[in-house]
Amino acid sequence: FRTHLGNPQAIEEVLVKYPNLKVQLMHAGWPYIEETKAILYIYPQVNVDVAVIDWALPVAEFHSYLEQLVKAGFSKRIMYGSDQMVWDDAFKISIDNIESAGFLTEQQKQDIFYNNAKSFFGLKE
Repeated sequence: FRTHLGNPQAIEEVLVKYPNLKVQLMHAGWPYIEETKAILYIYPQVNVDVAVIDWALPVAEFHSYLEQLVKAGFSKRIMYGSDQMVWDDAFKISIDNIESAGFLTEQQKQDIFYNNAKSFFGLKE
């Protein structure tokens, strides 16, 4: 594992070559917040998930990162889950950390937990 390999700008050539390809950035592009926002601004087919960062980071760090994405206007493109969690307590921690994010509305929480993934994957119900 090398952190520099997680820079979301590494996929830009793929996004240019395949403009209709839906892409999900794992771990919301962490720790590359500015690069992640740049990709999200330019490529509407890109979404992010908050898997792992929603329980592995200190809650204040996670909330700060998530709030930056929400304030930038991407609350409809943030998804919960999408990554294997092998620690039993991680599910509760990750759910609690989203539920406790005071800057999120109830609608935004429902979008993150369900609606955004439903839309991204084209699910009916």
